[in-house]
Amino acid sequence: MRLGLALFFAVFAMTAHASEPKTPTQRLQELQLVQAFDCRNVSCKRLRSCQEACYKLVQCGQGRRDGDNDGIPCENLCSRRCE
Repeated sequence: MRLGLALFFAVFAMTAHASEPKTPTQRLQELQLVQAFDCRNVSCKRLRSCQEACYKLVQCGQGRRDGDNDGIPCENLCSRRCE
């Protein structure tokens, strides 16, 4: 149940701020991306992308991903703040 709610809110967060309507293909791609990530606690070295690091920071509340509180998680993967 908890994962289901997290998935719902993740998809809602990605689509709620969009300035233009998403195509069905774009929505499917976003949903597939969200389903690829989870909230397990693993080190930044084991993450595959900046998107995954941002998901863990924003959606999972894993603040430890951003050790210096500059909004950039896992600086070995990301060079910008999460959107």
